[in-house]
Amino acid sequence: MTRLSRLGQTLFRQRALLAFLLILALYGAYVYWRHLQRYVSTDDAYVGAHVIAITPLVSGRVARVYVHNNRPVRAHSRLFEIGHHAYDIAVRLAQATVAERQAVLTNAEMINRRTHRMAAHQFLSPQASDNSLTQVRADAAALAIAQASLAQAKLNLAHCLVRAPTAGYLSNMKLQPGAYVEAGNPVFALIASKAYWVTANFKETALAPIQIGDRAHVHVDMYPGHLFRGTVVGVSGGSGTAFSLLPPENATGNWVKVTQRVPVRILILNPGKRWPLRIGTSASATVFFQKRK
Repeated sequence: MTRLSRLGQTLFRQRALLAFLLILALYGAYVYWRHLQRYVSTDDAYVGAHVIAITPLVSGRVARVYVHNNRPVRAHSRLFEIGHHAYDIAVRLAQATVAERQAVLTNAEMINRRTHRMAAHQFLSPQASDNSLTQVRADAAALAIAQASLAQAKLNLAHCLVRAPTAGYLSNMKLQPGAYVEAGNPVFALIASKAYWVTANFKETALAPIQIGDRAHVHVDMYPGHLFRGTVVGVSGGSGTAFSLLPPENATGNWVKVTQRVPVRILILNPGKRWPLRIGTSASATVFFQKRK
């Protein structure tokens, strides 16, 4: 074989190798492009959960506090107790009023029966019978009002003990015995641990394929090596800026088009005690598109 022919074979092999590598690169690019059509990702995401404002329903001074800040609590466990001496007195007074109204009604019913018999024998006028029946009805109504007042007094007494509405973690809890709390004013927060989600802010240009029920993967910055599985449970009806106090006004001569982001809620399916989540912490989310019919 001549030197020229060997050189030609070498060039052929090199060109074949280059062509093979080019085809392989193009195929890899195609596979990667097809893969990108199956999902969309964002690192503009934050962990969320239901935050319940613990609010007393009655006013008074705190007698006992059973919990500590940033500690977990179980559903219906005791949180704190308001001094109930005044509410005990209110219940006893209401009970006495009910007993009094009951006695008055019993007497009115007895008088009404007598008046009715006497009116039947024409010893009294029909008007007298009607008047006694009206008195019975008025006393019955007064008894019903007293019974309702007693029920409210008992309810107020029960509200002196404040319990956790659900399991979770306490936050911003600074309550101490002796502090005065007012009905309707929140005193601290309870972060419910029943459900966690991620609010992922996707660009509007990537939003169209996302639908409720799509599978998702979530990585929380606190646990970079752990994968949380999720599912899309909601897509906002507007961009994040649309609900701000001062939404942008674009009717100006200096308008610049800016790609907006739309919040998508992804429910986390596998929260666990080994990986406790904290609301407001950063995360990244990937949504995988389902096959559309």
